[in-house]
Amino acid sequence: MRTGTIISLILLALVVAGGILNAQATDAVSQRYVAAAEELRVLTAEEMWERAAETASAYRETWEETERWLHLLISHADTDSVALALGRVQAGIDAQDQSLCQEACRDLREYAEHIHHRDAFTLGNIL
Repeated sequence: MRTGTIISLILLALVVAGGILNAQATDAVSQRYVAAAEELRVLTAEEMWERAAETASAYRETWEETERWLHLLISHADTDSVALALGRVQAGIDAQDQSLCQEACRDLREYAEHIHHRDAFTLGNIL
């Protein structure tokens, strides 16, 4: 009986620690791409198309790397939404279409925020 209780407490501690580490990781990713959305929004609003294209390309590359391990933690649908928004930003930059870029950046921000909120270590998400 005592051994079972100790094992249960150890497992509980591991689950809680894993949840906290998972929440921190998704929060860092979320913050990075919220900042990316804002940076790209500003660049396209100021019609700095070449710099915006380079920046968007760099974010898409890092997203592809991040997405590989992020699939282990959260739903594919959530990560796919970010990838699609990044693609739409790139399409807007290629077309030099400010309105498309602004809309895509808004969506990117929303999807990036959703990554953390969806996976946050809260009572609502646990239950």
